[in-house]
Amino acid sequence: MSEALLRDSAGFFVYCDRAAQAQRAIRVFYCCPSSSVRGAPIVIAMHGMDRAAAEFRDVMALQSARNGQIVLVPEFDTHQFPDFHAYNFGGVRLPPPSNTVLPREQWNFGIPDRLFAHVRDAIGSNRRSFGLFGNSAGAQYVLRYLALTEAPAVDAAVAANCGLYMLPDLTVEYPIGMGGLDLDDGHLRTYLGRRLAILLGDADNDPSDPNLPQMDYAMAQGPHRLARGLWHFQHCRQLADSLGVHFGWRLEIVHGAGHVGQQIYDQGADILKGQS
Repeated sequence: MSEALLRDSAGFFVYCDRAAQAQRAIRVFYCCPSSSVRGAPIVIAMHGMDRAAAEFRDVMALQSARNGQIVLVPEFDTHQFPDFHAYNFGGVRLPPPSNTVLPREQWNFGIPDRLFAHVRDAIGSNRRSFGLFGNSAGAQYVLRYLALTEAPAVDAAVAANCGLYMLPDLTVEYPIGMGGLDLDDGHLRTYLGRRLAILLGDADNDPSDPNLPQMDYAMAQGPHRLARGLWHFQHCRQLADSLGVHFGWRLEIVHGAGHVGQQIYDQGADILKGQS
């Protein structure tokens, strides 16, 4: 891979993630501005459970081009990441009935950091941080990644239209909460202080959506994604107040946008442009 390759407006390359115990070959779909990419802000975008990485790149392309951003969409395919435990829950625990917590170095949450470093070095970028965007299951990934890792290279993040929120609670076992992973109050305080935008479409309010998580602990958060997002933001703001920590999150609602509205992708790109 080279800067010359990324001068193509859109394409994909294969990233070999060698840091994991099991080496993975991950297709990364990208779009980039027509001008020099060396100084361009870099956004890593996380797709949903449909695994439609190329399509996700395409809906991000126009606004990110206007903003001069490089967008990278790693494809978490069903062969290597077969279910939500392996993808958006981070591969932190084996699925039931095992529930074994895996070593931290095997979690898939390290992939965005390693991918960013790989691309930055390959194109000679002067960027030291990147923006992170996710919609639906990709938003779940973003939130869990921010909560469970140091995320040292992320300057800002957007989580859009999440259907299920991990509770910021160290007494509730992961993946419902943050418990059982050797985390402490410091991790929780850092998470609540992140530069994070919760982005919601006000038309993402269908309680009968067949893709809406229906588990009891999901239904306790609200009847649909809009309600769950509003509840979670308020819950986390109150928690930050009770802990006496700065709450770094913001809430943005896109009027008329549904679960996969183009307005969501455009707004996400604009938020990251403003914070990069």
